[in-house]
Amino acid sequence: MRYYENERECIDLFREEYEFLSNFYPALMEFEGIEFYNAEAAYQAQKCRNKEERLHFSRMYADAAKRQGRKAECREDWKEVRIPVMRAVVRAKFDQNPVLARRLLETGEKPLKEGNYWGDLFWGINLHTGEGENHLGKILMELRDTYKKEGLPEKREGAGKKSFAGRRDLEAEFVDITQADCECIVNAANETLLGGGGVDGAIHREAGRELMEECRQLGGCKTGEAKITGGYRLRASYVIHTVGPHYGEKKDRELLASCYRSCMELARENGIRSIAFPAISVGKFSYPKREAARTAVETVRDWKEEHPDYGIRVVFCTVDPGIYEYFCEFIQQYS
Repeated sequence: MRYYENERECIDLFREEYEFLSNFYPALMEFEGIEFYNAEAAYQAQKCRNKEERLHFSRMYADAAKRQGRKAECREDWKEVRIPVMRAVVRAKFDQNPVLARRLLETGEKPLKEGNYWGDLFWGINLHTGEGENHLGKILMELRDTYKKEGLPEKREGAGKKSFAGRRDLEAEFVDITQADCECIVNAANETLLGGGGVDGAIHREAGRELMEECRQLGGCKTGEAKITGGYRLRASYVIHTVGPHYGEKKDRELLASCYRSCMELARENGIRSIAFPAISVGKFSYPKREAARTAVETVRDWKEEHPDYGIRVVFCTVDPGIYEYFCEFIQQYS
């Protein structure tokens, strides 16, 4: 039994809907003149003595940054400054990503504790015993209190987003797909269309329960096919739901390409002129990132060539640094 079973209002595991509280959560941010893909990389970089060394962390995934940080030759004052540095990094992350700041504020009065099983009792707590100093949780709660008193940060143009535009109205953006500036966003769903993790869960959380109610009326969706609903509380007016293949199943590439074609056809049938795609089948469906990105860009490019009279802006969205780079590579290659 975990220690907090009776503390039902406590958020002690920064996973799933509360993953955004973790420093590992992909959130584009600038700190000390360097752009990072996540707060963990920004924090670990500050151990280094000069900017040149810190730049090595700028393109790292969070787990790679943490490993590299353990090997770094720390500046002499690191133990004295690590808490102020963490406070500044966390503040920069949320200030530059106002959607995350809003979600932090929505945690209300719940205690925030970074529970873990790996023995970090300085930044977090032990999930079994509740022991730990919980410095990260304290920093998050302090920032939440600041937002309550001072209000949420204003959204700055381009903050928390990185983009690359090619020809033929093909673009890549490092951004949460729920925040994409498009008429329609695509949901990487499962066959039930009744929600899940990853992109699917994020879209349902932002859209609200009305989306789930409409999805219940659709009777599911087959792999490679797509169905459309309203966007409800999302910025997008429409959501197109498609079910990608599991990597290794028969005709997986053909089915993945069918997802993109089916979505483009539905968009055309509904007069949609801008659409945002996630990297379908990457993640729990285990499709290799590079190959998934290649298939996405190739398929959409071919569809647009087959329909030259239908102008539609297509944006490939991700908060995975590697996938973003692959999208940029293939958009440039096929432009």
